[in-house]
Amino acid sequence: MAKKIPHRDKLEQIATIIAESKRVLILEHEKPDGDCIGSGLALALVVSSLGKKAMLLSQDPHPATYDFLPGAHLHTMTSCLEPEETDPDVTVFLDCTGPERAGEALSYARSKTWINIDHHVSNSQFGHASLVDPDAAATGELVFFLLKAMGAAIDTDVATCLYAALVSDTGGFRYQNTSPRCFHVAAELIDSGANPSQVADYLYETRSLSSLLLLKNALHTLALHKGGKLASIDVTAQMLKDARASFEDANSVIDYPRSIAGVEVALCFKENQDQATVHLSLRSRSKVDVSKVAVSLGGGGHPRAAGAVVEGTLEQVRARVFGVLDGLGIWTDS
Repeated sequence: MAKKIPHRDKLEQIATIIAESKRVLILEHEKPDGDCIGSGLALALVVSSLGKKAMLLSQDPHPATYDFLPGAHLHTMTSCLEPEETDPDVTVFLDCTGPERAGEALSYARSKTWINIDHHVSNSQFGHASLVDPDAAATGELVFFLLKAMGAAIDTDVATCLYAALVSDTGGFRYQNTSPRCFHVAAELIDSGANPSQVADYLYETRSLSSLLLLKNALHTLALHKGGKLASIDVTAQMLKDARASFEDANSVIDYPRSIAGVEVALCFKENQDQATVHLSLRSRSKVDVSKVAVSLGGGGHPRAAGAVVEGTLEQVRARVFGVLDGLGIWTDS
């Protein structure tokens, strides 16, 4: 089991700050994903159980996929309150490479003390207390060790949230970021009450009809490039409208070009409703650090999974991204 707590000094520093605070604001990044949501709900539940005021705040709503997770009563959106209505002693940024990743929620971080907990290699190391570990499979893994350092009890609800965070960011323990430490943490969470089959069912076996209709249309755009080493797929604003789908319904579309035999890099271009920006998702197998590609486009992420929001029409963004990728020396066999 995960008996050894890594980064003990940093974790104890953060635990002390939270212990000395009465009002804790936890910020998620824009368009929060499973790791961000599971980590945030778990931390909010524990902080609340300690008799403190805890609020989990995000600019964007949680995708319906995560409605099964406990702690939703502690989450709110920026559209529901004004910045002056918050008066936190400490603000915790979870899964954010930089404070700006919190989007509109950043203006609510009115505390003098900021805590930064993240596992992205592109993190800017901001905050008064910072714990950034790119070797962690998920931010949820770091929150687990924080709760250990706090001496907090991990009940079934907290374990379920953290287990969902791990499962989400490792692709069901299939991605290269899956590590022995991650499995040890997962085992402890199961011992604490997390139900693996239930979490897997909600995350991977339950889909909305709109998401399937969207996928049907998006697959018509699937294309191979660079001798089959690069694959791309598009999700247009019109597709979203026709399928009556949400932007979150497009999250798993990237998995399909990535799954093609021989593909090293997969791209998904998701056109925003304003048709003036495109959300780019990148995935790679082993040779390309797509986080560097994402950073060059104003985004960030992990070596094997990254993203960016790029200004321009779909055609303009596609041309720009392919221009960046053309400079990578991996498309011809040596």
